[in-house]
Formats: sequence, C-alpha cells, structure tokens
Amino acid sequence: MPRNLKLFLTLISDSIRVLIPFILLGAVFFYIAWQFVEPAPPSRFTMATGGSGGAYAQTGERYAESFAASGFELELLNTAGSVENWQRLLNGDVDAALVQSGTLPEGEMPPLEAVVSIALEPLFVFYRPERVNLTDTQEISRLDQLDGLRIAIGQEGSGTRQLVLTLLEAAGLLEPDAEERYLYAMGGQQAAEALLSGELDVAAFVMAPDAPLMMRLLADPELQVMNFSRASALSRRFPFLTRVTLYEGVIDLQQNLPAQDIQLVAPATYIAIRPGVHQSIVQLLIEAAKADQQRISLVAERTEFPSLLYTDLPIASDARYFYERGPNILHRHLPFWLASLIDRMAILIIPLLAILIPLIRMAPPAFRWRIRRRIYRWYKRLRVIDDDLAKTDLPLSLLQSDLELVRKFENEVADTVVPLSYMEEFYNLRLHVAYIRNRLEERINAAQE
Repeated sequence: MPRNLKLFLTLISDSIRVLIPFILLGAVFFYIAWQFVEPAPPSRFTMATGGSGGAYAQTGERYAESFAASGFELELLNTAGSVENWQRLLNGDVDAALVQSGTLPEGEMPPLEAVVSIALEPLFVFYRPERVNLTDTQEISRLDQLDGLRIAIGQEGSGTRQLVLTLLEAAGLLEPDAEERYLYAMGGQQAAEALLSGELDVAAFVMAPDAPLMMRLLADPELQVMNFSRASALSRRFPFLTRVTLYEGVIDLQQNLPAQDIQLVAPATYIAIRPGVHQSIVQLLIEAAKADQQRISLVAERTEFPSLLYTDLPIASDARYFYERGPNILHRHLPFWLASLIDRMAILIIPLLAILIPLIRMAPPAFRWRIRRRIYRWYKRLRVIDDDLAKTDLPLSLLQSDLELVRKFENEVADTVVPLSYMEEFYNLRLHVAYIRNRLEERINAAQE
C-alpha cells in the first residue's frame, strides 16, 4: 500500500475513533432535547363558521385564503350558528369555531380557549309598525313592547336565537308556551321574507350593518328597526353585550340609511379553539384576523379589533403572546413554513450548540493525545529495557532477549505512519530506539569476550 494512502487511512481511522465518544454523547443530548421539540403543525385545520352565505361563512372564506397563502389548508364547516359550533368544538368535530359572546353553554366552564374577538355584530329587531298600536311619533324601543307579536327569533342552533330568548326572558315575555304560540325558529333570509310578506310581525337578526340583507331591510319603508332606549342598561345587565350606535347615514349616505342615530346592543364574535392547537395555527388565526380588519366596521373604532376583550373564555397563552408581540423577524422575512420550522428547531439547536461546541473544541486535543500515545507507548517499553541496562549483573540471555525486542520495536516504528506535524517526536523515538539497541549490542559483545 502506498505510504501516502496508508497515512490518509490512518488519520481517518484515528479521527473516527476520537470523534465516536463525542458523537454518541451528542446523540444522547439530541434525543433528550428532541423530547421538548413541538411537533410540526398539521397541514389541515378545521373551523366551524355559520350558515352558507352568512357573515360567519364569509369570514371563514377570507381566513381560508389567508391560510392558503401560508401553505395551510383551512377546512370550513357550515353550521346553524354559535350554539351548534360550541357542540362541534366540545365533541372534537372541529379545531376552532366562530362563536358569539353570550352563547357559552351553561354549567361548568368548558375546556376551551379563546384566540381573539374579531367584531361586534349588533342585534337588529325589525318590526312592521302597522301591527303595533303606535302613533306616528312612537316607536318600539323596549323589548316588553313586543308582547303579543309574532317574532322570528333565529333558527335552531344559532346564537341569535339564544340571545333573543335570553332578552325576552329578562323582559318577562318568555311564557312556558311562548315558542309554540308566537316565537318562530326562523333566521336569515327566511325570516326576512316572512317579515316582508306580513307572515311575521317582528324578526331579530345578529348581523353586520352593511350586510346586504340588513341594507335591504333598513331601506324598506314598511319596516322599522328597534331603537334600544335601554341599551346601556342591557349592556350592564349582560356583560357579553356592548352598547353601540348606528349613526345616521353611515350605511348609505345617498339614501340616508339609517334615517337617524339608532342605539343597539351587540354581542361580539370571537374565535374559540380546543386546547392543544398548534401555536403556528394560533399565529395564523391572529394574522388572518388582523388582515381581515382592513375592512371598515360601522359600529366599532377602526383599531378596536381584533381584541383580547369581549370573550367568554380565557385567552390562550399562545394567542396573547402572538397578539402582543406580533410575528418575529423570521416570520417577517421568511416563508411561514420555514420560519415555523426554525422556531421549532430553536429549542433543539441552542442547547445542542451549547453542548457540542465545547465537545468539538475538545476533539483536537484528544486527537493529538491519541497520536502522541502511539509514539509514547514505545517509550514505556524502552524504559524497562533501559532499567535493565543499568544493572551490572544482567544475564546474557536477558540482554539477548531485550535486543530481539528492541529490533522488533525498530521494525514497528519504521512501519508507523504519523502526520508531518508529529515527525519531530517520531524521529526522536527512532533515535532513542537505535541508542538502546547500540547499548545492548555493546553489553552483549562485552559479555561474550
């Protein structure tokens, strides 16, 4: 085998033997650190919204577009509304849901968390004035004035239905047979058509003021909308409600809709999630909510939403962190998947670097020690022979045995390959072996004379 190739293979072998303990130790630390690495975010995520074509469904579609831009699929599930959404969340059918404040299931606090609230959606109560005993200057401004009227309170499973039933009960109008006699499980377009046709006297909607259906009802001259004279009282009695003002002309300046300032009460819409939702998904929900707030709100300040207020559930710790701090420098300059990967790996990389850097710094001294050890192991044997030479009564047979051993050393040393940087120690060794051999030969020749 060529000497250069032999030297190369020897160096490789020595390097591997030196690094094996460090590699094994690094693997142990890697395994320990890996236990603390958060799993990768799911590629798909499910959120319950609301009825097809409704405000919740439209919000969900905009969020799905925001998720898709980051490489994630947001699967939307249309439902009857907030009440059904709560049940879907608790059953584990979905990972998140858009829900209405005040619709939280009664009883023990469910094991769910909130991300952010995203809007205030007023409660509109439209009525037909001719069905009510009012003068031209009067209007319905209190819930107890709805006594005896046929009311659409929202479809089964909707947040509108639960809110209206709560308010009617507070007003003393929720008799035992009320839902059979004058309360109708209708909502959305169906309730609007029944009201416009005269089939119903009153219809309640929880909806954004600029929704096409609301604009249509507000513009109809045969309908009026309740101006809540006790909006402040209701917001105090029911903390999930907020008093809002729909200002004159804010919906349509040309048609002057509404024709006057209207006092309303509004529950909040917020995002609820199951515990354990991946922090990257929580971040995407917050980013989608912030991006969606570029749309104008007619009943809230421009900077009011998204918000950590107006929720029935405690805010998730990840949601509070991302809401207050925003995306970090990685997420601002890298694709979301890459920034998320680096975030996950940081808990692994940082402790490993802290451990491996000192270990790597120890590798060169360990390599040098191994090379010198190969040279110095002969000195240990030479020292024994040198001690024998110091004895004056050493038998001839032992001298000849030592000489044979030294000559064997010479052959082994001649075949030893070391890097150039260690040639000084190597040649010193060869000189010392030759020196001991010469002394042994002199003693043997003297003993044989």
